Amino acid sequence: MSRITPLLLSAALLAAATPAMASKSLKSADEVITALNKGRSVNVTIDLSACTPQDGTPASKTRGGLHINAYRLIDSGTLSFSDEHFTVANDGTPIQQFMRYQVQPDNTVRFTTYMYNLPSLQQRGNTLSYLCKLGQDIGFFVQ
Repeated sequence: MSRITPLLLSAALLAAATPAMASKSLKSADEVITALNKGRSVNVTIDLSACTPQDGTPASKTRGGLHINAYRLIDSGTLSFSDEHFTVANDGTPIQQFMRYQVQPDNTVRFTTYMYNLPSLQQRGNTLSYLCKLGQDIGFFVQ
């Protein structure tokens, strides 16, 4: 007979007592704005392979996601938010990447990314820009 330690028992009880966090898909820019304005926790997922590259940007198979921490809403109804992080380029050089999301009232989202060398902060390569469709290429989810 196996012996259950107090730590394993505590972990099992916690897992059983914690309800699964269900997320709801937000279907429009208005729903995203309403959720954010109500202080709800909103997450984003994006699949650049389904988005349309803009301004000479090459196609990409990159997918990812983030939690919206801060946002800006302007009079035109455009919702903007961004994310940034330190990472390493394919050649091993440390870089800083900035990603900007602009959600339009027509449910399109412009995703733009900028990369900078460190420590000089000189832009590395070209700005990459994609046009995505909410609910297809980019999804918003509220907990």
